[in-house]
Amino acid sequence: MKKLGVALIGCGGIGRIHAQSIRDSRYTIPKVSCDIVREKARQIQVEYGFETYTTDYEEVAKRDDVDVVIVAIPPRYHAEVSIKLLESGKHVLCEKPIATNLKDAWEMITKAHKSGVKLCIDYQNRYLPSYSKLKEIISSGILGEIIQIRARVAYSILHTIKPTDSMLKWLFNPEISGGGVLMDIGTHWTDLVRWLVNKDYVGIYALIGHFNPNIPNTIEDTATILARMTDDIQAIIDVSWATIGSKWPIEVYGDKGTAIADFPGRLEIYDAKKGEWEKIKVKPSLEPHFKLLNLFLRSIINDEEPPVTDIDAYKSLEAIIAAYESAKTRREVLLPILD
Repeated sequence: MKKLGVALIGCGGIGRIHAQSIRDSRYTIPKVSCDIVREKARQIQVEYGFETYTTDYEEVAKRDDVDVVIVAIPPRYHAEVSIKLLESGKHVLCEKPIATNLKDAWEMITKAHKSGVKLCIDYQNRYLPSYSKLKEIISSGILGEIIQIRARVAYSILHTIKPTDSMLKWLFNPEISGGGVLMDIGTHWTDLVRWLVNKDYVGIYALIGHFNPNIPNTIEDTATILARMTDDIQAIIDVSWATIGSKWPIEVYGDKGTAIADFPGRLEIYDAKKGEWEKIKVKPSLEPHFKLLNLFLRSIINDEEPPVTDIDAYKSLEAIIAAYESAKTRREVLLPILD
């Protein structure tokens, strides 16, 4: 079986999850762990069996024994680092969002295509079992023509992340994060909704707000997107860092039935003919980051399309950029956004 040399850039919390996936995959040889904080890079190297470590990502780009790089650093630096890697002929799995603006995102895509390498973005929520099964149900046609999809993810960010977590040094700084809850979590859900119904966004209207006084008011902690999609499908996406108790439900309404899924595993279908709800058993699955990584590695080995394409990621970001513009101007923003 062919194995690929893999490096990790960014050894924080999400980097640790990726390091475990790299170690456990049958397709990988862990080569280099990289972080600007030497102690973090060294710790990941020791814990997860990388051959060496470095504090300089350009060293990773120069190594002939590295085929694939996972970029797990703050969003502001996604484009700069990924472009260097892509230019050097490395396949890249980058954390979401692809970039913090559309210009940088498109340059990443252009560099990947020019270099003949693959660029994949880590929208791992596609592979949460209940959402994957929901995708199968929608694709089967059992719900008929889709009319509406509603998706919500909400939690108290300050109860989720420890006060000492290094992520808080940049997450609430829009110069580094690119925005608030929309850029961080909203981009996951704009991707998920688009993937589930296999339609594009054509118009975005959005509200953003700030409700938690302990979160800096330079960013939004709550947002709602009302979107028009191709074939006149209506989508509503709600995200919040300020509320407590959501189960992250996704509701899909068709002209023949309805399906509701949530995290971690509830899935129900309403059968219009029977007039009743049916619970669907959802089988456990691989950890979603691990599953996405393996699918990406297989796409490289078999020269196939990545599980999340660079265009997928661009369109997810485009919806978020449109949402910020809509909230600012209080009007619908049409897509695609043209320069």
